[in-house]
Amino acid sequence: MYHFLRFLLLVTLPHGSFADDTIQSLGDFTIIAPPESYCTEEASTATRNQTSLLETPYSVGVISPELLDDSQVNRLEETTKFISGIQEGTGDSGFNTDILIRGFSTGNSSYLNGLLDNGKYHVREIATVERIEILKGQSSVLYGSGSPAGVVNYISKKPQSQSQHDVSISAGSYDFGKLIVDSTGKIGNNENVLYRFIAVGQLADDFRANVINNRATLAPSLTWNYSKSGKLTSEFEYNHDTQPYRFDSVYTPKYGVVYDQSYVDPRSQSDRDYWRFSNTLEQQLFSGWSAHLSSHYFHTERHDVLVGFYTFVTPETLSGYYRDVHDHYDQVNLRGELHGDFSILGNKNKFIVGIDRNEANDNLHSQRKINGYQLNVFAPTFDYSIPKTKPLNTQLHTTEYGYYANNQLDLTRFWHLTSGVRYSEFDAQQNQKVATDQTTLTFSSGLSFTPWENIASYFSYNQSFQPNYGLTKTNDFLPAKQGEQFEFGIKTNWFEKRLGWTAAVYQLTQNNLITKDPNDPDFSVTNGAIRSRGFETDLTGKITDNLQLIANYSFMRSRFLQHDEHQNHEFHNTPKHSGMLWSKYQLPINLAGKFYVGGGATFVDTRWGDDANSFRTAGYICPDLMVQYRLNNVDLHFNIENLLDKRYVASSIYDDTVVQGNRLFFKFTVSARFD
Repeated sequence: MYHFLRFLLLVTLPHGSFADDTIQSLGDFTIIAPPESYCTEEASTATRNQTSLLETPYSVGVISPELLDDSQVNRLEETTKFISGIQEGTGDSGFNTDILIRGFSTGNSSYLNGLLDNGKYHVREIATVERIEILKGQSSVLYGSGSPAGVVNYISKKPQSQSQHDVSISAGSYDFGKLIVDSTGKIGNNENVLYRFIAVGQLADDFRANVINNRATLAPSLTWNYSKSGKLTSEFEYNHDTQPYRFDSVYTPKYGVVYDQSYVDPRSQSDRDYWRFSNTLEQQLFSGWSAHLSSHYFHTERHDVLVGFYTFVTPETLSGYYRDVHDHYDQVNLRGELHGDFSILGNKNKFIVGIDRNEANDNLHSQRKINGYQLNVFAPTFDYSIPKTKPLNTQLHTTEYGYYANNQLDLTRFWHLTSGVRYSEFDAQQNQKVATDQTTLTFSSGLSFTPWENIASYFSYNQSFQPNYGLTKTNDFLPAKQGEQFEFGIKTNWFEKRLGWTAAVYQLTQNNLITKDPNDPDFSVTNGAIRSRGFETDLTGKITDNLQLIANYSFMRSRFLQHDEHQNHEFHNTPKHSGMLWSKYQLPINLAGKFYVGGGATFVDTRWGDDANSFRTAGYICPDLMVQYRLNNVDLHFNIENLLDKRYVASSIYDDTVVQGNRLFFKFTVSARFD
């Protein structure tokens, strides 16, 4: 805690003074308005600098502010259809956000403004997010340990100098209701102190019985331009969530997937509270050089009573599961970077050297009982008594240090090289016993060729690592999972950068998967490897002045190269073919305002439901619809998800962990903007 407080002081107080001729302005703040096109020119997630996507030698998908507004999504998983090669994960039955990138789960490794987000039972409120950037393939140089899948980075809404106040009210299916208030501007007439305040309240049921999704969020933030060369942004966030563990659906050999059934006992409950305090300092030092310091502090308190099922007893019976959980979780993320923008022998460089520290401490206390009752798969009843329980407590403390350097080099006008290296130290203690203690060196590099201003080709190589917990029979730590990705792609934009098209082929592998020691199942060994290969293409932007379009397609093959149980099996939940088409059209009619219609359809091929390849889930086509009317500063939205009320599987891990996709859902939203 001492080091954390010391760091906060560092990022809160400006240091040093500089001669006037070395000061560079950070630039004026401007209101971020929705772009004219879904197509985005720049992103920062891949390089930590705002960089042209054409010159970025990696696949980066961007969910723009306008697309978030048009689609009216309520969770990140609902945006996965807009980017090729991405599917919805199980998300721990609604407790977390989880997506699959090129077949690999991102788990809890999502980021907020480039720094690790809350990793414990947290679903970020979309109303606090300006846009979402997804880097395909983990860049461990800048982001450290994590899934080889990639990086999901939320860019939060920041204070703006232009006064603006937004209010929206939504109502929809399953008693859905939501109120959002978003206000930003100057504090008084002070040009140097800006604020933003976001408040969200939601009351909602679910198509699953006994599941609610009530939540409240408060997110104030301040930006202080303390000089022409520096600014400090502080953010606070509080969130209260009451969605219980959903327990989702199951698959039976005789009847297939059991749709529209809830195994959530009415006595289930959930109360989760999250707090976040963040600081970001940007300070120009001298010509072309700047210091960047960032910090997150998260605290989570939760009390969950999980009453549902554990697994199959017979093909028609489920064993009961009861657990009363009290959890206290703290997470501290610190990062300091030095950025340099300079030229050597006429070649431009954007150089970053940095250090980061991620620490998490989880104390979980619970009472649990498995098979204290049983449920019928097709007609569960909840008239049993709460079973007697036994304590199950866990403590997990993890710490990771990273030391890294990354450089973007313009070799010539046409060739652009990005490369970096990172040294990481990772240790973990579970139940006060050392679970792992590892170091690793990782590397990434990419080369982009831009012969014309609107066309680029690129080749990239990424390494990743992901710690394994536990010990071998000889009391040695298990080596970390190691991943690597090779990718070749083409990027273009047309019609004055209103329309963008990308295509890529890739190979992504991960080894050191763990399995039980065949000589002693109480211990583990590393004996597994998995590979994903594929082709992806995306078309995004404006076809005409009135028509916007998103179209994507993914071909993917993922299988175990080495595994005791799943040798040559395909990875679960990875469709060979998937894609979507989405459009928005402004009707050329004379109205007082502007009238838009749009929507699209998502296609997902059949997939294996588990790694044993014991069952398949059916493919599906799911259409959506949107209608919008805009008059001055008032917008009316009408959205329908799953227009034909298709029953489908959104994700699956095992026969007792099958996530049914959302049923038909409509939402009507009225929003108003005041200057």
